[in-house]
Amino acid sequence: MTAQTMIKGFLLVLLLYFLYIVVTAVVLFYFLKEKEEDRPIKHISEYMGEKESTVDRVLLLEDGYESGLARMRMIQEAQHSIDIAYYAFGKGKSTELILGALFEAADRGVKVRILVDGISHGLRGQLSSVRYALASHENIELRYYETFKPFKPWTWHNRLHDKIITTDGKLGIIGGRNIADKYLASNPPPKNYVYDRDVLIFNAEQEKDSVIVEMKDYIHELWTHPYTSEVFADLSKRQKEKGKRVRDTLLNQYSKANQNNADFVNPAIDWSKSTTPTKKVSFIHNPIERFNKHPFVWRSLVDIAANANKSVLIQSPYIVPADAMKEYVPKNMDSKADWTILTNSVTSTPNVIAFSSYLALRDSIVETGARLYEYSKLYSLHGKSAVYDQRLSAVGSFNLDSRSAFLNTESIVIIDGEEFAAQLIGAIESKISDSTLVADNKRYIEPPEDQKKEESFFKATFLNALSKITVYWKRFV
Repeated sequence: MTAQTMIKGFLLVLLLYFLYIVVTAVVLFYFLKEKEEDRPIKHISEYMGEKESTVDRVLLLEDGYESGLARMRMIQEAQHSIDIAYYAFGKGKSTELILGALFEAADRGVKVRILVDGISHGLRGQLSSVRYALASHENIELRYYETFKPFKPWTWHNRLHDKIITTDGKLGIIGGRNIADKYLASNPPPKNYVYDRDVLIFNAEQEKDSVIVEMKDYIHELWTHPYTSEVFADLSKRQKEKGKRVRDTLLNQYSKANQNNADFVNPAIDWSKSTTPTKKVSFIHNPIERFNKHPFVWRSLVDIAANANKSVLIQSPYIVPADAMKEYVPKNMDSKADWTILTNSVTSTPNVIAFSSYLALRDSIVETGARLYEYSKLYSLHGKSAVYDQRLSAVGSFNLDSRSAFLNTESIVIIDGEEFAAQLIGAIESKISDSTLVADNKRYIEPPEDQKKEESFFKATFLNALSKITVYWKRFV
């Protein structure tokens, strides 16, 4: 067999594999309908509490650094268990100190479970040896959700996008932040910093009817699911040694920070005083399945919005209203509520694929009559939240796009409480004050930022060109 024949054979195999990917990871998803879901969609009244206050108190974590402090305090206070389900870990000092705190907690007997996405987990490069350190500790378990399977391309879309941490059934955080400096750093933040949002839930008496129990049960369901696997069934001697070196380094960094009274490892937080009472907190999540999931979170959110009487306020970093999502919008959506939507602009967005799809569909958003704002200041928006009738608030990992609706695992909490809703409205409006009103009442008010700013010209030109392509595969954005 000649070299030329071998090359032709290799190229043929590569072509066939490419076609196999196109069919099973793209075409197939257009023909498979979403699976039905056993859980009924709740009416808006079921998210509202009858009591003045419940066992769950909440704290809006708007500032990234304060959100990191809250996580650190949770870990330091943990006595029995720490359960983590995150999309990814990233680089940075905050990551190293949080990992150091986790090792310290495990050393004193706390059982730690860490579940991360099997493809986007971030434990590579500088953090690659962290896997060995975590997996080799007797009180820490590390698992991946849906690892990369080269001959099962349809699994590539089944990503774990949740961001949840719970400790002892007493404290929980859910929202949009992963663990990295780009989410948690103090001033000066890195160039890729994002403005994100989490909510902390405090169950002082560790009551069993707390929403934290539901969050913990959901993590356990993910943890024990067939799609989830151990990272290392058995570590080699070399891997254990590398893990020990990394663990010692991280523990040493954490110890030195403590000795130096560094703010990040010495947070002073009084959960009772800093949190706000609620009438009810509900937890909802997408089904755990491959292919096109039933859009449980999306259906729940649009049903609440359809029953809103006064106002609907939404913030999402990406808004891609694909046709498949519109099919689940209730017919009574034309309510009397005033709608306001905030998202990124050309100047602020770091996600060119998602934003180009938004550009292709922006006219359809304008046609709804909502006030549409685009944030264009320094850094970008990554928070995902909504407020209905200045009473019900939604905070979680869900983006307004098809990937969150049909493909990813996603989870959010619905909070009933006027005080928290007012805080969330204030946080969103502070970003609106730094944004451009692009459209209102079914018409454009100001030329969008991609048309206005000279410094955005080349980026806008590229994104607009890309939007002509991404509009055809918006189901995967």
